[in-house]
This record gives sequence, structure tokens and C-alpha cells, in this order.
Amino acid sequence: MGISMSVMRQFKSRAAAGALLAFVFLISIPHGAFAREAMDNFIFVANRTSAEIAVIDVRKDEVVSRIATDGIPLHLLASKERRQLIATSKERKSLTLVDFDSRETIFSLQLGFEPTFIEKGPDDLLLAVGDDQGALSIVSLDELRELHRIDGLPEPGYSVFSATGDRLFVSHRTSGEVSVVDIAQGRVSGSISLEEISPGSGGISHITRTPGGRYGFALHREGGGLSVLDLEKQIALDAVALPGGHWRGFPTVDSQYLLVPNRNDDSLSMISARTRRESARFEGIRDMTGVNTALFGSMAFAFSRADKAVTVIDLLEQRIISRFDLPSAPETAATTTDGLKIYVALVESDQVAVIDVIRGKVIKTIDDVGGEPWAVLAAGALNYCH
Repeated sequence: MGISMSVMRQFKSRAAAGALLAFVFLISIPHGAFAREAMDNFIFVANRTSAEIAVIDVRKDEVVSRIATDGIPLHLLASKERRQLIATSKERKSLTLVDFDSRETIFSLQLGFEPTFIEKGPDDLLLAVGDDQGALSIVSLDELRELHRIDGLPEPGYSVFSATGDRLFVSHRTSGEVSVVDIAQGRVSGSISLEEISPGSGGISHITRTPGGRYGFALHREGGGLSVLDLEKQIALDAVALPGGHWRGFPTVDSQYLLVPNRNDDSLSMISARTRRESARFEGIRDMTGVNTALFGSMAFAFSRADKAVTVIDLLEQRIISRFDLPSAPETAATTTDGLKIYVALVESDQVAVIDVIRGKVIKTIDDVGGEPWAVLAAGALNYCH
């Protein structure tokens, strides 16, 4: 099913607005700022078979170089501010920072544990990396050193920084509690309990926050719900009942909504951060591997591994507008900073598919990205990994 002409006109209007903003941004950049290639021009792809990252030029949609890493990457992040790539290795139990321009390793840290989660702080100043056994390392990207090592956290799962970067919120897999870490002091300074509003959560399967940093969302391991948190006041605000089977949430770039895949009934829930309620639910999207937003958060693209397909949703009108097939099963995806293209890893065919957001279809597949590609990210954009 294609995209209707009315929706196409909406797309073009939103794209024109994006082009105007991009032009204003370009003319405001000081002379000489383009002496180096902008990281926005590239997509970075990690695979499960080799210790390297494929670099795709979005202007050509082809692999133009490779960057070596310290072991096969388990996590991959990009710092647009510092022009760095950040990778962890399970086998080597390490954290590595690679300079994008020189392709050289500029910092390496032996963690002493197998990392299971990683989070980059606001303005790319800090990094938090930990494991599910209770270890947490806070690293300064500015000073290139480990600031703090915290041990004994009860089965941590994921983490998010506060908007100011002075606090880290760490979820726990077997309890309805979020630990609050004081970054300056390097210790746990408090906690947020879900029990009063969400008794019997069974622990937290994932925690995320709006890009603005005000609200956090803790997904329950049992019962199918989630808790909405006020991260500034460090309190739990409300609970939202959902079908369940969720593994993570995907915030929109405008901080207005959280999109949550529900595996129990093959649906996608749209949660309003303002009302703290489910605004809409989109049915018939099986085994989702990720949800990407585009065009300033007005559109969502939900990827189905079971159907090897993409469902396109208009978030303004809150309705499904089209579905189209992929060449093979998808994993993670990344939206370009202009919101006009999405790159998705195709793990079965060892490719990356390029999706034209306006046309609502795959326009190209890129080979030579490594065996079993799984992580795709764009510097300066909302990225996610499994």
C-alpha cells in the first residue's frame, strides 16, 4: 500500500520546513567550519563478526571507509560534539574511544567486567557503563579518564542521565526502584520507588527519558505497565497499563510521546508525556525490533522482524498510513539528522537498507557492511541498540 497524495503533501510541507531550517543553520556557521567533514554526513554500522565499523556516506549511500575497534563492538555510540566513536567489547571487557578524523584510539579503559549497558551524558561530557552484576563506571569524555567506580548496585539494567548531567538514574531488573547516582560525589544519593503507584512491577525491564530530560519512563517486567517519573523532582508520578511484553520505549524528538512496542498483542502504544496516558494504539505490527521517528517527530517507522516489513505512522493524525516490505529481517535503524532518510540493518542479508521518508519506501540496499550488521547510528540523532 502506497502513501496517499494528501499524506504526500504533508510530507513535502514538513520536508520544506526542514530544508529551510537547514539552510538557516548552514549560513549561520562561521567561515572555515567545514575544514573537516561533518559527522552528520555519515552513518556508522557495527556487525557481529568483525572488529570494525563500516562508515556510510549519506550523500552517496555507500561504504566509504572502515574504523578498527578493540574487539567486536557490543555497544556503539557516536559523539558529534567531540567527533568520536565509543565502543565496548564483551570479550575484552573494555571501553574504547576512537577519533573520527584520525581513526586512532585516543582512550581505552579496561573495565574488568562485561558491559551490559552504556549511556552518554548531555553535551557529551560523561559516559556511564555498567554490568548486570552491580558494577558501574563513570567516565569523563572531557578529561579522558574514569571518574568513579561504583560497585554493589542490585542487578542494574539500564541508565539515563538527568538533563543537566549531575545525576544518573539506574534501573534494577528485580525491584521496582530506580537508584539516583550523584555524579560529583560518585555514590548513590537516593532512589525513586515505583511501589506506591505501581505495586508488583516485578522489576524494571527498561528505563528511558524524553530528550528534554523532564520525564522518565520505567517499563515493568511484570503486569504489562510502565511508570512515569519526574526526573527533576525525583518522584514517580503515574502508572500506565499496557498489554505487556515490552522490551524498551522510544521517545519522540520533541519530548511529547513515548512509543512502546507490546509483544503480547503485536501493537505499538503511544504514550503522552503531558497527559501521562495512552493516546493511541496501533495494531498488527509483529515482533518489532525498533521504532524510528522522522520529520521532526511527526512520523514513526516501526520495524517488524516477523513480517520483514515497515509500518509507517502519522503521529500528528495518530493513524497508520502505509506498510512496505524490506529485503530481509531488520535489526536497529538510524534516522539522519535532517529526518529525511532512515538506515536499517538487515542482519540476514548482511546489508543496510536506505529508506526515503518522503516516498515511504526502500530506495537502496548497501552491501559490504560486515557480517550480521546489527547497530546503525547517526551522530547527533536519537539512537538505540538492543
